[in-house]
Amino acid sequence: MNTPVRLAGSPLLAAVVLLAGLLTTSGAEAADGASASGHGNVISTGELRTFSFSVIGSADGTAMGQADVKNRGLNIRLHIELDCYNAEAGNRVIVSGLITQSSNPAQIAPGRIAVFGVEDNGEGAEAVVDRITTIPDYAAPKSCHEFTFVGDSLRELALPDVVVRPLIPILDGNIQVRS
Repeated sequence: MNTPVRLAGSPLLAAVVLLAGLLTTSGAEAADGASASGHGNVISTGELRTFSFSVIGSADGTAMGQADVKNRGLNIRLHIELDCYNAEAGNRVIVSGLITQSSNPAQIAPGRIAVFGVEDNGEGAEAVVDRITTIPDYAAPKSCHEFTFVGDSLRELALPDVVVRPLIPILDGNIQVRS
């Protein structure tokens, strides 16, 4: 007997809704650039952090997408409207966008800019685990084009010696970067 998958209120539901919305993009928009998407968990500051994101990049570096993050260490949920896409080194992408919803505005307010990087290391049992950075937030304006990877760390171009966030392995889930 098959057991139905419960989606209501789950991170899986958020990922399904997010991906369905982005799949309605017209062929012309999607053909302009690459895309990245993923869902999974990481441990950050000793607590589980869940993420889901999907973004389509355009040739001009702009993007259309969304991200949702539940940070149990900070006891906060964020929704981010992604509008910047910066592909690096084939399997790495840096994205940013406006935080539009926060379950704790006193801690991280809507209107701030979130930035994060991802790394897709392939598929299958022999593949190295995919990685993601945690998400720093900044006062507007800030753009993913102001960041780069140096080794395994996300850095600001203006301060290349300062680690913004390191890439950390996801515990489960998958990240896909398509060029």
